[in-house]
Amino acid sequence: MINNEKIRLMTKLAVYENGDGREDMAVANYFRSDYIRHEILKTILAVTFGSLILLALVIAYKLDFILDNALDLNYKLLGRQVLVVYLILQVVFVSITWIGYRIYYLRSHTRLNRYYRLLSKVRKIEEKEERQKDLLEGWGE
Repeated sequence: MINNEKIRLMTKLAVYENGDGREDMAVANYFRSDYIRHEILKTILAVTFGSLILLALVIAYKLDFILDNALDLNYKLLGRQVLVVYLILQVVFVSITWIGYRIYYLRSHTRLNRYYRLLSKVRKIEEKEERQKDLLEGWGE
């Protein structure tokens, strides 16, 4: 006999597994602090490379000025300004990453908890069906 409740639950489980479930299960392999730290390290690398590219573009754009005033420029001040801009970018992007991935991690675990609750309901239904099957077989003897 077909159990509609079981089919409904299993459909929900399959939709989740083929959608958000893959990402959520990958996130579940990490502790929260490790997952966030991993994402922050990726952000730091991305901001560093992005800043280097931006610096190269600014230098290329201002190359005529730099070459004309090469002896008069205060390189110490320019270096400090570049470093301050880099640090500000790092702080902003790391903060956004920390907040965003903390929320993402918590939502991921909320979805996983819902998934495991549905999975336990399916197991209970299967156990109930198994007991009923054993009971019916016992009557046949």
